[in-house]
Amino acid sequence: MEILSVKNVKKHFGGVKAVDGCSIRIETGTVMGLIGPNGAGKTTLFNLISGFEKGSGEITFKGMRTDKLPPFKIARCGMVRTFQIPRALSKMTVLENLLLAPKAQHGERIWNVWLRRKSVQMQENTIKEKSREILEFFEISHLEDEYAGALSGGQKKLLEMARAIAIDPSLMMLDEPFAGVNPTLARKITGYIDELREGGMTFFIIEHDIPAITKISDKITVMSEGKVLTEGTPDEIRSNPDVLNVYLGGEG
Repeated sequence: MEILSVKNVKKHFGGVKAVDGCSIRIETGTVMGLIGPNGAGKTTLFNLISGFEKGSGEITFKGMRTDKLPPFKIARCGMVRTFQIPRALSKMTVLENLLLAPKAQHGERIWNVWLRRKSVQMQENTIKEKSREILEFFEISHLEDEYAGALSGGQKKLLEMARAIAIDPSLMMLDEPFAGVNPTLARKITGYIDELREGGMTFFIIEHDIPAITKISDKITVMSEGKVLTEGTPDEIRSNPDVLNVYLGGEG
């Protein structure tokens, strides 16, 4: 069953065609990798799908058009993303970063604090318990009282993934989750993705680490110069001469 459909999406910055007629389909419960050389348009495509950029074309998530929605509404629909450079709320603790994520919190409406105090408190306790379970899953529960700004780069990546999970998404879009992390943490992130996928979550992942992305992906889309060059299984992508040419040059 299809969870995301991207049809003929385009985005120009002046005379530069950052994304030039891309079309992608992702099936529920799968991992789709997105690779390509620097400047291929991968992050711009992510920005268009997640609402941080607006262009032309049609984006459908779980049967609903989302290309005109702002990012927060897209996230509420169940499509969340991380960023290549983690965007933690640095002056809040790790736990507080997660407590902000869940949608439809009763305490966000000021009158509920007075009129539905018991309901607000019960929901806050439930959210706190779930947040701690998520931190435990990512093995950073010992950092819950640390300020997010004091974390290492790898810990911030885990926190951003944890915060995304707290929204209870159907589709998680990860922008270079393995970039700048040590091999041990990269293996852990791979394990987290595998376990979450087994639970029914769908992933769309930008990554430059080709061995890592081919290991965890069901299919891989290759972009070049703003366009989709090809799509296939990891084995098909590894042996595709067009992909080799993109990465190694025409003589490759």
